[in-house]
Formats: sequence, C-alpha cells, structure tokens
Amino acid sequence: MKPTPSLSLIGLAVSVLITGCASSGGSTPSVANPYSSSGGSALGEVHVKTMRVFGDSYSDPRFTGSIGTNNWATQLQARGTVTKSDIFALGGARASPGEQRAFDQQINRALASNKPIADGDLTVVYLGHNDIGRTGSPDNLQRAAAGYQAGVNRLVQAGAANDNRRLFVTQLHDWSRGPGVSDGTSGQVRAWNNMLAGIANSNPNIIAVDMYTAFERVFADPAKFGFANVTTANASRSGVDTLYHDATHFGNRGQEIITRVYQHYLTRGWDWANSVSAGADAAGRINQDIDNGTLVLGMAEQKALKPGFRLLPLGMQSQQAFSFTPRNSKVFQPFAHTQQGTASAPSGLALDMNVGSDHNANSSRFGVAVFQQDQARYLSTSALRNSKQFTSDAVSLYWNKPVSGWLLSSQLSHLDLNFSGNAQDEMVQRTLENNNKGNTWSFENKLRYPMRSGMFNVTPWMSLTSQSHTLDPTLTSTLYTTDVMFSSNRVNEWLTGVGVDVQADPIALGGQKQLQFGGSLHHVSSLSRDTVTVSMQESGSPGVVQREIFPLAKIERTQLGLQAALSVAKNLQFTATYGTQLQDVKNTSSLMLKAHVRY
Repeated sequence: MKPTPSLSLIGLAVSVLITGCASSGGSTPSVANPYSSSGGSALGEVHVKTMRVFGDSYSDPRFTGSIGTNNWATQLQARGTVTKSDIFALGGARASPGEQRAFDQQINRALASNKPIADGDLTVVYLGHNDIGRTGSPDNLQRAAAGYQAGVNRLVQAGAANDNRRLFVTQLHDWSRGPGVSDGTSGQVRAWNNMLAGIANSNPNIIAVDMYTAFERVFADPAKFGFANVTTANASRSGVDTLYHDATHFGNRGQEIITRVYQHYLTRGWDWANSVSAGADAAGRINQDIDNGTLVLGMAEQKALKPGFRLLPLGMQSQQAFSFTPRNSKVFQPFAHTQQGTASAPSGLALDMNVGSDHNANSSRFGVAVFQQDQARYLSTSALRNSKQFTSDAVSLYWNKPVSGWLLSSQLSHLDLNFSGNAQDEMVQRTLENNNKGNTWSFENKLRYPMRSGMFNVTPWMSLTSQSHTLDPTLTSTLYTTDVMFSSNRVNEWLTGVGVDVQADPIALGGQKQLQFGGSLHHVSSLSRDTVTVSMQESGSPGVVQREIFPLAKIERTQLGLQAALSVAKNLQFTATYGTQLQDVKNTSSLMLKAHVRY
C-alpha cells in the first residue's frame, strides 16, 4: 500500500473523535436515579427532595440530641443527600397502634400536614425496638406486626411507593445484644425482620434495609470497625470506640454506620441497572471504528479501494501516548483532557474484502472485525468509596454497498463485557472486589450520500440501530449487608441518528507544509428502550426477592467534533481535535493534541 500521511488514519475520521468523547465525557448513566437531578447514581449526585421519617428514639433528633448523639437523619441532610427532612419519629414510639407516639399517630400528623408525597421523595420507617422491649413482646409481636402492616398500607395509599419514590422499611440490628436488653429477645428480632422482608417483597418500590448484617459484623470483630467496647455502655467514649451510649442506644459511631447503610440502599439497584446497558457506548464506538477504518477513509480520499482481501487496523486512533500504528508511525499526545475522565478506544483488526474491479463504483465491501478494549472505563458509582469498570471483547460483521450515489451499510456486533467492581470503607474496615459478566448485541443500518461542494467533501447520513443488553446473574458482596444475588431482564432498545461529516481539501502552506480541517455534527435519539427490572436476593433473607424497576432515560444527544491537521514535514504532523456533547458542554468537552512522527 502506498504510504500516506497519518492524517489518513486519524485526521479524516473525525467521527471517531466524537465517539470517543461520548464515551469518556458522556458518563450520565442509562438508568436515571430518581433522587438525582443529573441522572447519575454517584452518591454525591443523589439528592432526596423530602425524606419523611417514622420511627422511635433511633430516628428522633430531639432524643439523640439530648444525649449528645448525631442522628442519622440529621447526618443525611447535613451532607446534602437529603434536601429537606420531615421527621415524625418520637422517642419511645411503637408500631402497635393507640399510643400518642405510635406509628399510626405519626402517620396522622404527616397526612394532616397536607403535603403530598412527590417524585424524588423518600419515606423511611424505622420501628420495632420498643415493641420488642427489654424483655420481649408479650404477644409475640402480633399487635405490633398488624400495626406496622396497616401503617405501611396507609403510606402506600398516600403515594410513598409510587413511580419515582421509595419506601424503606428498616430491619433491626440484633436488639438482644444491648446491655439493657434480654438475650432472649433475639428470636423476636429475627421474626420481625422476616416480617419486614415479606412486606418489601410485595411491592417493588418498598425496600427492606438490612441493619442486622452491618452490626453483626461489628459484634463479630469490633476492633476491625474501630470499636474497643460493644457490650457495655460508655457515654463518654461512644463517639470514639464504644458502640453503646446507654443501655439501649448507639452513640455517634453507631449512628454513622446507620447513615452509611441508608446511603448504600439509595444507590445499590441503580448501579446494577446502569451496568446492564454499559455495552451501548462500546458498541457505538465499534460501529464508528469500522466506518472510519473501512469506509470513510476511502470516501474522504475520493479514490476507489483495491479489490480483494486485506487486513486493516481499526480503532487505533484514540490510543494512549506512544502507541504504534501498523504504518510505522509513532504518535505522541502532549496534551489530552476531558472533563470526566478517559476511556481508550477499542483496538481491532478487520479482514476486509472489496468485491469488484478498480473502476466499478458499485463494488460491495464486506468483512469481519475483532476488537479488544484493554483499558477499563469507569462507570458511574454509588459513592467515592466504590468504583466499577469494564472491558469488552467484540466480533463484528459488516457490509457496504453503493446504490445510485447512496451508500448502504450494515454492521452486526457481539460484545462480551467483563465487569470489575471495588469497594472499600475505612470506617467498617472492609475492602471488596466483585466480578461479573454480560453481553451486548448491536445491529446498525446506515444510509449515506457522499457529495462534493467546492473544496469540501460533505456526507450527510442517517442510521437505525437495534441493541440488546444482558448481565449474567451474580452473587455480589457488599460493604454493609449480606451477599446479594443480582439479576435483571434482557434490555432492548432502538436508536436513530442523523448527521453530517465535512472534510476540507488540504491547504498548501509552502514547501511540504499543508493544513486540513474537518468536522462532524450528529444527533442520536432513542425510539424505544425497555425498562430494567433488577432482582435482588439477600443471603440474610433467603427466599425473599426484592425487585426495583428502572425506566431507561430517553436519549437525546447532539455531538459536535472539530479537527485540524498540520503537516510540517514529510515525517512530522500535528493534529488538534475537539469534541463535545452540546447538551452538556461543561462535562463532555474533550481537547486532544497529538504529534505524529513517521520513521
């Protein structure tokens, strides 16, 4: 093959840059978190509009404040996770009805306020300590269970579990371990928690929050969690290394663990649901790499490609500094910046065939391509304490056919996705690693109309893409709860795109110097997207399946890319590329400068 400047591999394929920007800068998850205005699931992006709290002294800031303890609900609001709190919890409250402080009376006061429960609101019920009491419930919690179920039913009727709202029913820690509580109450604690798990299993928007497991880990290994004393009360040390402030209540460190458990439940389902469609961006980049490596190159150079088989490198355009291309050119990136991290383009190789003759403008082209994305890309995560990344391996079949001045192309790709997640929490002294797998199928059809206008090659196009994503069921360890078996449905979606690619002829600057400009503008929109149903089975609640339903957010993405390439000598070229998503320029802009040295 005749050597050409590395512009032919990098500069002309402007849309590769745009695809790279979408993946590295456009990190808004596919599944919107109803508690996040940005649509992300990172803990810092989660903002509950109004949190309504029903409970006892563990949730009553007036009580915890009176003993000098920082209440978990107060912590969530102080950290910005909750915008506004309506706390109806009262010290001494029971789920059993009738008393002035009881659950049913708290609900009466909440409903009397005439403040409707809206999307983005969270309702938390944290009751049962006083129903069990220090020596156990005399009727084996029958009256308390009936009162709890009736209260939850009223909250559901008021809208607490509708649409983009969640109702948390909080399972108790082992209350019997309290220094002022009888050991014989442990069985009633387990029965109470099983009852709450059953309530959660009846409605996908009711979530059973497992406080039991987190504190069982504390009791099993106190020193690992920074505690020197988990059996007796010591008010003066309860913010340092003692769990109990008094005979029945945790101190500051215990309340902090409660806070972190609630934070975990605010994002756990979304993280899995977002991973379901993680292959969508990767498939889009692969489709673009095939276009640029096999098709756009020939169109932009305005010459026919030779018939027969050949091997083509694909996806090499966005590799890291000092990567190599098959034409013996060394690429150095002195400056590459994106607002939200980086992700390498997949590298690949295509066995390409052009059927016909040198002079046949209607020759078909087809081939098979393989890709491997070696550098992991970070996904949106539940907190700074957690991260998830994935790599992908793909096989693609493609076909291109000119018809009466138009160009038809089809690309079928299958991606195997490998996920690796890490979690750590310095307070609970746990570091975890979880791995799981998934796959994506992508079928894209595109119609182009290449044309010439003055010194420009202009190619408008339109596309229709079908994608299907799935994750394998996986048993996942968590920082705070028992192991969770996650699974979800296969998710199908249809996307449509329109755009235009523009490439200017080189401008001679004298000697061997020349300058060339290019650009691309395109818009992608979703026609339909399946809802993601995530099923979660916690090992601590065998046989109980909790489900959360997440509607995929509609895609409306407009992307702009600009590129300039300056050849200053036969073996030296500089390129500058800029790309952004116009709906979110601040967070998706990418600027990259490269020096290309051929030797």
